[in-house]
Amino acid sequence: METLKEVVRPQIAEKLAEEALRREVDAVVAFHDGDVRAAITTLLLDCHHLRLQLAFAERGMGCDMTRGRTQTVERA
Repeated sequence: METLKEVVRPQIAEKLAEEALRREVDAVVAFHDGDVRAAITTLLLDCHHLRLQLAFAERGMGCDMTRGRTQTVERA
């Protein structure tokens, strides 16, 4: 049986994580002077840029010539 301490701690951690994320979202929107569409556009462009950089890095890893394998990066 779970103790109260085991149940409460994950809930507190989850609440703190939600609050931190909310503050980050507020900061991004504030940076764009309250323009939510501009904030989303910037984040999507950042995401596309990072995916492109990941693809370049993956290609740069090359091939393991001795075993004939290619290395890949796991994507979430």
